[in-house]
Amino acid sequence: MPEAFTYKDAGVDIDAMNRALESIKESVHRTFTPAVLSQLGSFGGMMALDVSGYRQPVLVASIDGVGTKVRVARMMGQYRVLGHDLVAHGVNDLLVQAAKPLFFMDYLAMSKLEPQVLQEVVEGASELCQQLGIVLLGGETAEMPDVYMPGEVDVAGCIVGIAEFQQIPTPSRVQVGDAVIGIASNGLHTNGYTLARRVLFDIANMRLDEPLPEVGMTLGEALLQPHRPYLNAVMPLLEGDVIHGMAHITGGGFYDNIPRALPSDMRVVIDRRSWETPPLFTLIQQLGNVPDAEMFRVFNMGIGYVLIVARERAQDVLTSLQISGEQAWLIGEVQRGSREVQVI
Repeated sequence: MPEAFTYKDAGVDIDAMNRALESIKESVHRTFTPAVLSQLGSFGGMMALDVSGYRQPVLVASIDGVGTKVRVARMMGQYRVLGHDLVAHGVNDLLVQAAKPLFFMDYLAMSKLEPQVLQEVVEGASELCQQLGIVLLGGETAEMPDVYMPGEVDVAGCIVGIAEFQQIPTPSRVQVGDAVIGIASNGLHTNGYTLARRVLFDIANMRLDEPLPEVGMTLGEALLQPHRPYLNAVMPLLEGDVIHGMAHITGGGFYDNIPRALPSDMRVVIDRRSWETPPLFTLIQQLGNVPDAEMFRVFNMGIGYVLIVARERAQDVLTSLQISGEQAWLIGEVQRGSREVQVI
């Protein structure tokens, strides 16, 4: 008869998990509002839904991760940004559908539970949720030693919001001659890290602590810049009939994201001279000899969010964005053509 063998012996410590979950309760509870009907640890998060201010309320949901940015966070030993980025990415995806976020739920998986990692990720998510009025309703932490290699971490997040049906942009609103406005990103955000890491670390043999004078920080700091949320700057613009379409520039860059907002008989022409490409992207392109088209398909190139607006309202929108603290430019226009993007 073999000696008694436990779940802990197999690599999963339930007691340690419960202690870790207890340590994040305060961060989660700080985001709660009177609408929350459940407690952390419930089988499912519950939140009362107030639709009194909506004529035709529509629930909008999105789920995503932060890609291999987790590898850079691991190398730097800094995880708070991952929680922030999960929320910001989800917020921007909902914003494209004119949705105000209601609640967020996170998922964190690793080979062996590391309480510090859990705490930092949740704290990062909690901080941005509090800033934007979002409830961190719950989440899941998975300890899977036979799935993840030791030291590996993966994160994902689900966000749910509500939109007024009449405010949701559709391709039918886009017109020939509409202006395309780009809002500045804060670096790579959460996309293109696999290519960036290959170029910077494998090809160029750069170090995380290597200073980048043109950027004003080290390489590691530049790669961990947080994903910008555009909710507070863009949501007020949805009140009027100003915005015809929007795109969150994430995976797929300009070429795959902007066409989602277009009808089949129109294209967008982007003038890359309209803004100055941030030096981190230039560094990646030069060190890796990456073609222009590949750069604009993989990275945001300094533009994190795109608005398609009536040409006569473009300056009003730019002014509103700048008052909100965003840097924005008129970067292109809508023309007759097939559903595509041309960068000139």
